[in-house]
Amino acid sequence: MKLAALDTYEAIGVVGLGQTGLSCVRYLLQRDIAPIIFDTRAEPPGLKELAELHAELEIHTGPLQLEHILAMDLLIVSPGVDLRTPALQLASDAAIPVIGDMDLFARHANKPVLGITGSNGKSTVTRLVTDLLTAAGKKVAMGGNIGVPVLDLVGQPADVFVLELSSFQLELMHDLHLRGGTILNISDDHMDRYSDLRDYSNAKHRIYNRVDVAIWNREQEMTAPSLVPLNAQLTFGLSPSSEHGPDQFGLTEEDGEFAISFAGEPLLKASELQLTGVHNLLNVQAALALVYAYGVDPHEILDAARNFKGLPHRCELVGEYQQVQWVNDSKATNIGAAEAAIFGTRQLVKGKLILIAGGDGKGADFAHFRAALKQVDVVIVLGKDGERIANQVEHAVRVKTLEEAVATAAELATPNSMVLLSPACASLDMFKNYEQRGEKFRAAVEAHYGRKSA
Repeated sequence: MKLAALDTYEAIGVVGLGQTGLSCVRYLLQRDIAPIIFDTRAEPPGLKELAELHAELEIHTGPLQLEHILAMDLLIVSPGVDLRTPALQLASDAAIPVIGDMDLFARHANKPVLGITGSNGKSTVTRLVTDLLTAAGKKVAMGGNIGVPVLDLVGQPADVFVLELSSFQLELMHDLHLRGGTILNISDDHMDRYSDLRDYSNAKHRIYNRVDVAIWNREQEMTAPSLVPLNAQLTFGLSPSSEHGPDQFGLTEEDGEFAISFAGEPLLKASELQLTGVHNLLNVQAALALVYAYGVDPHEILDAARNFKGLPHRCELVGEYQQVQWVNDSKATNIGAAEAAIFGTRQLVKGKLILIAGGDGKGADFAHFRAALKQVDVVIVLGKDGERIANQVEHAVRVKTLEEAVATAAELATPNSMVLLSPACASLDMFKNYEQRGEKFRAAVEAHYGRKSA
């Protein structure tokens, strides 16, 4: 899609007034363009910030009105807005350009860009790539789905941009060129927004449309690019790496334990990392491959990989009490992320593995969760779709609150057990966000053992 200069569009609409929408408004106002704002919510968040930016902008809230949308010459749509909304589909049919913030950012991306997507692990890899490149002496601007809208990166001094990209952002990405792009994995997620897994996968694959090096997970063929030449691919996986060709990152055994290998040689032992679980060994490989695609030798940044502690709410050790480990994986908001945590930690747990799961399943088919649930000794469920998870196992413990889940888990745990909060669901049925859910879990664990010791 080739956009004209923005000042040639008479009426520009920004659809969706979240964090991204506000960044689009700021971007346009800085260029003396006053957009028209649309949000399907009656009282969207960000109205106060919008008024501080410009007191006289035209704002339409509630269901999108066709006559207003079709009066636009250009629509900039936030990733949280469903493109299947009839008014937006009719706008596309009427040849009104419908874009996202990525295409605006593409006009300013005068340095290499690395892009990371996947059903789970993308925030961990985005942060790790940023740390690795920083350790290599590069100025890194990080943003996208990880919390900093990409348009807020415009004008920042940077040697490289590192972007976390959701499927929603990729749907609207046409023009951004990537030095390296990866799909870490694909599993059921956002099935309330996509017709099926193929539809969701197609959105993810847009990351390869304009990429120099495509980096994919050879444990999952569906992450492989179909149109990128073999000499422009790198893969990572659980098998050993090859000296030449795409498969230059992998796992080998070194002194009886797993080690990440590069070009056929051991690079980094699993025991040297602060991240746990086999899934994180794949994440580290993907990060190293992205750094390599940018032009940095992986051998130069091993200390940074060793020092990386991971992200809060992502397989985060809350504490060990009475020989029981409590792990907060609240960021596991889909089945794939919870599966990765379960399979990644199962082999490390000598006692019981007790899972706390449930919340808003976002339309996922929990039959796909059954194999992972079989690895768990006790399943404690709560929330809107807790019963749908409970139906996948012969016996599940049903509770109403996170505090009750913690108390039940503590009662059932034996020495050397692990209690894993990995909900496989979004949090919005009971909490503000997954961060609050993780914080409440930590507080409940600490309060429980505080009372025990009193």
